[in-house]
This record gives sequence, structure tokens and C-alpha cells, in this order.
Amino acid sequence: MTYEPAPFFRRLAARILDLTFCLVLTFVVAIPVGLVVLPVAVAAGESAEDAVLTFGAWLCYFIAYVGLEVFLLMRRDGQTLGKGLLGLRVVPAGEWARPRLAPGPATIRMLIIFLPFVFMSLSGSYPESAPLDGIAMAGVFVSLVSLVLATLPGRRRAVHDLAARSRVVRAPRRRIELKKDLLMTLPGKVDLSKRS
Repeated sequence: MTYEPAPFFRRLAARILDLTFCLVLTFVVAIPVGLVVLPVAVAAGESAEDAVLTFGAWLCYFIAYVGLEVFLLMRRDGQTLGKGLLGLRVVPAGEWARPRLAPGPATIRMLIIFLPFVFMSLSGSYPESAPLDGIAMAGVFVSLVSLVLATLPGRRRAVHDLAARSRVVRAPRRRIELKKDLLMTLPGKVDLSKRS
């Protein structure tokens, strides 16, 4: 099956939309996670309270990001909310591959996109740590290389696309159906009503 590569600026706009949706979902996830993390932070005492709260915040963001970047890619035919709104889709890169992304490649994509931000944040929290600074710089480098690769004519595949053997292509636009789409961000049974 042949696909047309996604235009760079539309892909960038979809990523910004997805990050916005992820921040909103993070606040939703923070309610149940906060019920567990806040008592632990209080019990840990003043010396460890900040570390526990920071871990809780990252946990909320990670849960939201996994829901949007892994589960939705698998359950909405390769479309996150932002990609669906802007008419993009993530598909396996192989010419004869199945058109749906499997859990492994979806997870690899998500981790390569997510981890540089974690390491940059940790580096900022512990500025005296040379190893964290080095890892954060590697994350910045990977992000910059991804931007450059996504702009190159032809296939326009970023680092996370190359690692996961996927690519972002043009697709029909898709509306957000809040109730169904939110359910698809949760682990469990796949909602077959969204599959075409």
C-alpha cells in the first residue's frame, strides 16, 4: 500500500496538539494518583516530600502520555487525537506490512519522544550531576535530529520513526469522540467500533 509522507508543519502542529491533550489528561490522571501520592509525601517527611511529589507529577504525565501515544495509536488506526484532527496517521514503514501499528513499535516511538524530556527535567533538578547533564544533552540532540529528519524531502522519518520502523503519512481527518476516545486511552479491551 502506498502512502504520502506527512508535511512537516502539519506533523509539528499535530505534535503540539497532542502535547496539549496530554497536559489536560495529566490533570485528570492527577486526581486518583494524588489520592495515593499525597499521603505518601506527607508520611515521607519534609526531606523526601519534594521528591515524592515530583515523582507523582511525572507518573501522571507518563500515564497520560502512554494512553495518548501508545493505546490511541493502536486503537484509532494509527491516529492520536492531534494526528486525527489534522489528517495524519502512523503506519508501519514496510511496503507490505499490516497497516496497523503493533504494541512494541508504538511503545518504542513513545519512549524515544518522552524520555528526552524526562532527562532534561532531571538535569534541571540536579544541575550538579554531570551524567544527567550528558544524558539530557543526548536527548536534546536526538530531538533536534528528529526535527531535521522530519523536514527532509522524501520519507520524512524522525528518529522515533526509524527506531520503531514506522512513518507518519497523510490520512482522512477524524473528529474527536470524547467518550470513546478517552476509553481508548485506558489499558484493557480494544474498542472495535473505531476500527475501519
